Amino acid sequence: MDLYNKSDLPIEIAEVINEYEKGPHWKLMDFKVQSIDKGSVSLKLPTREEFNNIKGTIHGGILAALLDTTMGMTAKTILKGTPITIQFNIQFLKPGIDEPLYSKSKVIDVGKSTCFLEGHIYNELKELIAYSTGTFKVN
Repeated sequence: MDLYNKSDLPIEIAEVINEYEKGPHWKLMDFKVQSIDKGSVSLKLPTREEFNNIKGTIHGGILAALLDTTMGMTAKTILKGTPITIQFNIQFLKPGIDEPLYSKSKVIDVGKSTCFLEGHIYNELKELIAYSTGTFKVN
């Protein structure tokens, strides 16, 4: 269940959610917004077997997609236009297993057309699974 009510959000924040929810990638991954505000976003990823690698843990590409989406959405709350990833760095700290994962992102610095962010993924026990930084730009 989402932790927000779109009607309670500022219109520009609700529009960010609406735009992302229409995307095929969003629907495929089944992301859920947990919280959203100007400069920060939290998402939930309900995991499923198709996300696993050959070792039975969540594939690193899935974790990267969760972080990239969370940070891109966060950038969208700050920047005008559609943000694109121009730099992305991720550190995998612990394997994700078959349980929901939670991502959080916040803005570290913002310029006229770029935004620098950090993101984190946690498991149900609130253990840090992955950490990332990224730079997003609007054209």
